[in-house]
Parts: sequence; structure tokens; C-alpha cells
Amino acid sequence: MNSKTKRQTLKTFYFIFTLFGLSVVMIDPLIPVIAEQINVGFDRIGIALFVGSIATLISNFIAGRLSDRVDIKKLVLFGLVLLFIGFALFGAYLNYILFVIVIILLRIGFGTVDTTVHSFSTKLYKKDISRIFLNLDIAWYTGAFLGPLIMSAVLYFDFLPRYLFFIVAFIYAASIFIFYRVCPKKRIQEDKLPSGSDKSLSRRKGLSSLKDPAVIMGSLVLFFYMGSLMGLSSWMTTYFLGFGVRVAYSSAILSLYWFFSIIGMIIAIRIVSKFREITILFYGCLAGTICLSMFSFIPNIYGKIAVLAIQAIFFSGIFPLTTAISAQRDQENSGTILGFTIAFAFAGSIVFQPVYGYVAEYFGKNYIAYIALGGALIGLIFTFILFRILKKNPSRKPAKD
Repeated sequence: MNSKTKRQTLKTFYFIFTLFGLSVVMIDPLIPVIAEQINVGFDRIGIALFVGSIATLISNFIAGRLSDRVDIKKLVLFGLVLLFIGFALFGAYLNYILFVIVIILLRIGFGTVDTTVHSFSTKLYKKDISRIFLNLDIAWYTGAFLGPLIMSAVLYFDFLPRYLFFIVAFIYAASIFIFYRVCPKKRIQEDKLPSGSDKSLSRRKGLSSLKDPAVIMGSLVLFFYMGSLMGLSSWMTTYFLGFGVRVAYSSAILSLYWFFSIIGMIIAIRIVSKFREITILFYGCLAGTICLSMFSFIPNIYGKIAVLAIQAIFFSGIFPLTTAISAQRDQENSGTILGFTIAFAFAGSIVFQPVYGYVAEYFGKNYIAYIALGGALIGLIFTFILFRILKKNPSRKPAKD
């Protein structure tokens, strides 16, 4: 594949991830609105998100395994088609059953696109993976920053959100066409096998990469940090509702959170060539967890918002740096590793989302931050263990060009 095609493909990935971030986070501020519209409690909304997280987990792992075996382009297209269908249905009509179905479609689509685009990137570029993953997340956070702002404006001016979902569905349809035309076919692993090689042996070899202690610890870091932080993002408007802040305004606060996450990513890109990924990851997690503890206990709303912005900077690199560290342990089987580690991130949502919903419904919205803090503290412990593992055993298995 020539360098021009690689650059075009990478730019297309950035466009898809910007839309990805926008559409994921755009739904989160609507949780209180959706609960009222379909007349269900937060606990049942939490169950729906729980089911969606299971769908994401399964799709992450399956897509990761397949991306080492088949044409990744088809997998990305499959995920994009599901997202198009999901948002089109979201705009058409909504009751609780349909809400659950739509969440499942969207989560499978998100999980498939997330894993396969990351895997595709590691196949295209054997080096500088951390920088590419950080740029992918900058694109995602840019969309995540715009999503709540757009939704805040929609709610403030009393527009119907359903029309916005139709627009998102149309943009996904356009992205399907662009991706199909621009991106090449990319089949990886079995094309490299010598004639007469045992394909089942290659598959077992791919699974053995999941036994690497660094991959296991990285997966646990993502489980607790991403589970708690993704949950905090989903329930942030609900949390601030407990302090009397309207959804239209708390959506803007959520956008502020994503904006400062972008700043954190830019800083990480600047320093990733000077420091090891694990060093940036550990100290970022430590500082972010300290900020989260302050956010949980500060009573003043403006103080919470200020600390939330600083917290976003430190936490922003967790996902791209952890996945990059894991993928570089065995790049020839990076799809399997990424599917496994990203699945663990969404497994965290499986655990945390219903907990957030239950706590918000039966204990009070103000307790949401304490759940996030508990998950972050456990995640910090596993980050320290990963730091120690990589300090003793920094070696990795590079991919063959």
C-alpha cells in the first residue's frame, strides 16, 4: 500500500472517529429526558445501558479476533451500517423496548468500529502507534466536545432531538460511502502464513498473546478506569441535576469536560516522544484520581466544574496509551489484543452502568461521583502494577514489515 493511500485512510479514520465521539456522547445528556419521555426510572435506563455494554463487549472481542483473520474493511463497514440503522430508528420512534434494541445496535456498531479502526491502524503503521492512537482519540474527543454542545442548544431552544438523530444517520451513510471508496482491503494474518502452515496453530498463537501480564494488567486498568469514567460521563447531567443544574446547562459542562480532554491529548502527543507511555499513563492516573476525589467532596458547583476540567486533562490519555502499550506487545496479533483490552473497557461499563443507575434512583444523584472515585482508586492500583511489570520487562514483539 502506497503512502498516499495510507494517509487518506488515516484521515478517513479521523473523520469517522469525530462522528463516533459526537454520536456516542450526544445520547448521554438525554438520559433524564428519555427516562421522562418513555416513563421509566433511572434503574431501568441503567439496565438498558447494561445490556448495551454486554453487546459492546462481545462485539469488541469478536471484531478483534476477526481483524487478524479477514478483510478489516468489511468489519468497519459492518459497524458503520449498524450505526446508520440505529440512529435512523432512534429518530423514528421511541419506547422502552425500542430503546433497548437501538442501544444494542448502536453499542455493537460502536464496539466494532472502535476495535477494527484501532486494529487497522496498527496494520498500516508498524511504528508510532501511540501517537496515532492519541490522534484518533483527539478526533473522538472533538466529536465528544461538540455533541453535548449541540444537544444543549437543541434542548435550550426546545427542538425535537429526533431530527438531529436523522441528521447523524445521514452523515453515517455518507461516511460508509467515503470509507468504501477511499480505504483499501486489508487482510492480515493468514496471507502471511507459509504454504502448508497450520491455521489453527496461528489462531492459538494469537490467543497466547493474551497471557502477557502487561496485557492482562492493561485490561484491568481499562476495566476500572473506563468503566467508572464512561459511567460518570453518561450520568454527569443526572449528577448535576441533583445540584439543581438544568440538563441544557449541564450538557455544556460535559462539553467542557471533553474540551479539556482534547487539551490533555495534545499535551500527551507533545511529550510521548520524551517519556515512556507507561510513565505518562501512571502519573496521569495518579493526578486525575486526586482531582476526582476533590470533585466528589467539593460542595461548590463552580469548584466542581474547575476541578472537573483539570481532571479531564490528566485522565484523557488512559485509553489510547493503555491500548497502545498492549498492542505493541505483539503487533502481529494486535487485533486480538485490542479486541480483548477494549472489551474489558466496556466490561467495566457492564458493571458500573447499572450501579450508577441504582445509586441515582435509590440513594440520590449526588452519590454518582463516589462510584466513579471508587473505580478510579482500584484502577490506580492496577496502573501501578502495570508500571512495575513494564519496568522489569519492557520488551515487546514487533510486527514484521
